[in-house]
Amino acid sequence: MNLIEQCQQWNEQDEFQKIIDAIETIPADQRTPELDSELARAYNNLAEPTDRHLFQKSLALLKPHENYFKGDHCWNFRIAYAYYYLEQEGRALHYFRQALDARPGDEDTQQMIEACRKDLSLPRFNKTFRERTEKAWAAFEREEARLRKIMREDIRHERSKELISRCERVLSIALSDTAFELGCQKDRYELVLSPEGERMKLFPLVYFQQHAPASVRKNWDIIVGRQKNPHSTIRIDEYEVKGKDVDVWIEQIKGKQVVLTLYCEKLLPLLKENENKAWWMVANLMSHELGEIAYLSLIRSFELTATPKKGISTKLSVLSDALKAMNLPDYKDAEEFLIHNRINYNLSPEEDKNADWRLDVFTGSACVPALINGYLSAEPDAMDELHQDGIVAGFFIYPAIEAVEGEERTKQMQQLRDDLQEKIRKQAGDDVVAFLGGATGLYCGYLDFMAWDLRKLLEVAADVFSHTNLPWAYFHSFRRDVSTVRIWERTVEEEAHQQGIHPDTGSLLSAEDLRALEAFHEGATGYFGKMFSYIVDFVRKGVKEGRFTEEQARADLQIALWYSYSCINLTSYEYYYRAMQWMPDSEKNAKGCATWYYRYSCALMYCSRLEEALKYAEQGAKEEPDYPWIWLQVGKLRYYFGDKKGALEAVKQGLSLEPGDYEFLTLGREIELGASLEQMEFHWINPDADRDLLNGLDEEADDKRCTISCLTVNPEGLARFHRIFTPGLVTDYVKNSPYCRFNYQTQHGKVEVVFKMNEAGLSKLQADWLVMVKDALDDGRWAAHRTTENQEGALETIVLGLDYSILLEYKLKGPDEGYVQVWLNKDGTPVSNESGD
Repeated sequence: MNLIEQCQQWNEQDEFQKIIDAIETIPADQRTPELDSELARAYNNLAEPTDRHLFQKSLALLKPHENYFKGDHCWNFRIAYAYYYLEQEGRALHYFRQALDARPGDEDTQQMIEACRKDLSLPRFNKTFRERTEKAWAAFEREEARLRKIMREDIRHERSKELISRCERVLSIALSDTAFELGCQKDRYELVLSPEGERMKLFPLVYFQQHAPASVRKNWDIIVGRQKNPHSTIRIDEYEVKGKDVDVWIEQIKGKQVVLTLYCEKLLPLLKENENKAWWMVANLMSHELGEIAYLSLIRSFELTATPKKGISTKLSVLSDALKAMNLPDYKDAEEFLIHNRINYNLSPEEDKNADWRLDVFTGSACVPALINGYLSAEPDAMDELHQDGIVAGFFIYPAIEAVEGEERTKQMQQLRDDLQEKIRKQAGDDVVAFLGGATGLYCGYLDFMAWDLRKLLEVAADVFSHTNLPWAYFHSFRRDVSTVRIWERTVEEEAHQQGIHPDTGSLLSAEDLRALEAFHEGATGYFGKMFSYIVDFVRKGVKEGRFTEEQARADLQIALWYSYSCINLTSYEYYYRAMQWMPDSEKNAKGCATWYYRYSCALMYCSRLEEALKYAEQGAKEEPDYPWIWLQVGKLRYYFGDKKGALEAVKQGLSLEPGDYEFLTLGREIELGASLEQMEFHWINPDADRDLLNGLDEEADDKRCTISCLTVNPEGLARFHRIFTPGLVTDYVKNSPYCRFNYQTQHGKVEVVFKMNEAGLSKLQADWLVMVKDALDDGRWAAHRTTENQEGALETIVLGLDYSILLEYKLKGPDEGYVQVWLNKDGTPVSNESGD
């Protein structure tokens, strides 16, 4: 038994300390990634929820091996688990989702994903930022005399590492990741906190600065933002640059800001070799020349070019004077900057009342545009940064005023927002919240904030809203994919409304909803696309309006039955996959309902998860043996797994419930003939339609064959595919999620290749067609495309269908970046005109 196997045995016996002791005897630089991963798991399992240092150790062990373990369930689950118990649920959610992709349907992972989503919708911290700040300053009070002593005595700066380490340990109690500098001017000591060029970081830093106790301020100046330090020199490796080395072209824009173009001959080799380093050097040099607060307030954006720009330029060393001559505001104090600096914006609103929050916004103002942009683009990085320190950025939502229109309505909405802000601020206090602006939409108003203590803020806000004429108010964080939290609603039966269950149906669906869904079905046919859309719209609207959560909707048995029914009858791999993803949440409510088990089993089968399909079919037969169609599924799957006798028994059971039924008679005959699972599925329920299908008279036959090809994997065909697309040219291969995709290295760069199918479908594709696609990628015939407007595009993605369709997606070059799509026939010739955005 090797050490890995021994560790796995100890893990099963809960002997986590033995794992740690055994692996830590091996020097860190001699441990394999697998041993580090086992050690991290032991730390995770040994830790209590409050043992942050153990979870931090686990993270430190796992992070360096991310590329090595890419696509591995266990590694992703372990790092997500550590993040979760470090109260970084946003980062945990990312890795839990990766873990689920690697092991679809894993119950533990799904439960952790739901826990993350719940905690991100309404964060509850062990310690809020307000509490962390208090604790950090108390620690600084205890430590500051020692810091001053070191700074006085360490004339040769031999104890700099110790000094920084001691201060960092204290600051990290409140600020997980912050840059700082220590200085001394005569008898005054300085602690300079840097936002590192990020406007958002100023808010917590200013809050932290304002709460420094008097005993600390007696000897220390707490400063936010590096001060102006002209004539600085920035060095990286062999590169050294000063302000006089950089030429600057200035363009003033609205909002009393400028856009800069910079050119530095000294940095041209670095710009070519490592563009990020060159930009970093110039950005740092600008923040020294201007001062960090002035840099944040005045510079909207800058570009570092490889060639000088035409026109009059100035040197970076005198940029501060040039900006002053333009009468631009010169903020040196971070708090003053935050009070006065707010960006106004206008947007094109969506008129769909069911669209996500804020998509109806047409005007607003923001102190931190990064939060607005991150929400609209569903990129939560900024939120993750705040979350790790016990801070929540979010917004209150309330209905728009409908009595007036036009500018008057906008003015009234602005006044309402100002009134709400002032009342909440006055009642909660600046210790609880900082307001960041807000927005006016077609249907709702939005008040944006950063909460230092979210629980207290929501308590105050609920009270303030309850004393208005508004019928409801919600809270939502600046995360796109989390639930909305209701904080106030005028209702007589609040709890019943929250659950949203109709007593006559026992479901979130009302009797009227059920009648509407039934109307989409007509005998053996129906409008299944409309049925699917009805369910999706119903859930989205209900969640948005706060009538129920997405979790409640997914757990609702009636919704699951109608959702899966529409998906299965749309008869394509994509919809079977959707049904498979939707159904597990309602399993707890499916006891005694064989229909649920039948539909889930069908979805699993068409996603090539055949063992699970049999398991659920058998369970459905136990739950409700009088439901005939579950026996149809049992019979097919039993026969596929070699149980002919059991399969015929299932047919017999079905015929006893539905005497003379066409489907059961056909299945029994095909079992005796030794038909494959694909042959058993190549049928329609209606006998006349089925005869047309078998006689080649059905126009949908090819589509049906494509869908059926996703049932079982042809090992030889799959191996052939991997031989054609050689491993050396393929990276990041992902399968069955729901499609198969990878990055393919061509002579013109990487191209994302997407096969719109699972590996079962992939294994049935014709070899000569796969070779043709590979050859076209290799020889570059599809690498570039020129539009009718003479715009050039580079191939970024190729999407390949079960029907041998080929879609090429090109990214256009130039100032108006966009995409253009080109459809090809099976043989690679164009079939349609381009369309882009």
